[in-house]
Amino acid sequence: MNKSKTMIKHLLSVLLIAILVFPNISLSSAQFIETWLFDDPKKDANPASMDILKVSIANNGTHFRFIIKCRAKPEPSLIRSYYVWLNTTNGDAPDYCLVAGGISGLYEIKVEGGKIKLNLTAPIEIQVKGKSIYLTAKLEDINYPGGVEEMVGVVVTTQQPLLKVRDRAPDSGVYYVPHEVI
Repeated sequence: MNKSKTMIKHLLSVLLIAILVFPNISLSSAQFIETWLFDDPKKDANPASMDILKVSIANNGTHFRFIIKCRAKPEPSLIRSYYVWLNTTNGDAPDYCLVAGGISGLYEIKVEGGKIKLNLTAPIEIQVKGKSIYLTAKLEDINYPGGVEEMVGVVVTTQQPLLKVRDRAPDSGVYYVPHEVI
């Protein structure tokens, strides 16, 4: 009985920390630049649920969906997250990210005083099917179509704990997706 009480206390502590950290999480510039610019930290991530094999995107005119296929069944949690970073304005860094894990949602990214701030702006739909995780958001939540440039930069990461990159797609550089596809 004491062991279960201890585990419950630990879980509540983690939840409290997550609530305090999210939805207004601040990243150091170094962490942010590492996520966006650097190459894949490893070729095969462990656990296998964090290893990205393929990324696809779908758009039905009102929503956009990213499909992240992993080596094993994805397991989003408080400490294990799947991120889709979007650069919709052709800036130097992403301006939105979709997050599955931690406090899931669509976050707007702002740079203030040398710190990167992620502000929760909208909920997203998350589905796990087999070895894939689906992250779906509304197009209007990223100011589509007027606020989205011709080409959108995309980087997908898996992170555990929340800010440590386990895998990255593409392995280096950025995917560029035409405006119409997003």
